Amino acid sequence: GIPITSASYYATVTLEQVQHIFRSDTDVPMPLIEERHRILNETGKILLEKFEGSFLNCVRKSEKSAQKLMHLVVESFPSYRDVTQFEGKRISFYKRAQILVADTWSVLEGKGDGCFKDISSITMFADYRLPQVLVHLGALKYSKELLEKLLKGEMLSYGDRQEVEIRGCSLWCVELIRDCLLELIEKKGEKTSREINSVLLDYYLWDYARDHRADMKGIPFHHTRCIY
Repeated sequence: GIPITSASYYATVTLEQVQHIFRSDTDVPMPLIEERHRILNETGKILLEKFEGSFLNCVRKSEKSAQKLMHLVVESFPSYRDVTQFEGKRISFYKRAQILVADTWSVLEGKGDGCFKDISSITMFADYRLPQVLVHLGALKYSKELLEKLLKGEMLSYGDRQEVEIRGCSLWCVELIRDCLLELIEKKGEKTSREINSVLLDYYLWDYARDHRADMKGIPFHHTRCIY
């Protein structure tokens, strides 16, 4: 087989090899394939140089802190620096870094090296699918102007004002939903076997969107092509 999960392999994998591994089963090739190849090489080399070729060493350096791991990933790996500007202010979404932290916590079931005591500090992952489901559920509402643009399938550039607003409002919306759920549970005097956090809400909403895709056909999602 192809050792695609080995840092020593993807640190030196060629563009031709990447194109073959991720070849399409249609006439449409995988987008941004050259950028994906560059990032694979870059990430593999950094893992080898700084973490002895294993992401687990990166996890262990975080000392069981989700925030420390997220910032370590962002500082060490340039392709995770999901940062833009909005009205003169620096906005850090860190979507892929947060997904990496959350999935590490999830795969390790919040135990051992994945026992992050501050996992609730991780927000939802600001992507394209969750805004769609939030609009479907009535938690978000697009302006008439934005809705018309999305219905036309217009591409929004990364860092574009409307792209940042969609991601930012979706993130804050999930935070408010989480707070409301916690408040409801407290009022009822109930206890849950698991904590309620934005990571779990993201997982739930993503699954909901997948299962109700037909119901949401009339609601557009925004198109942005970038590595984040």
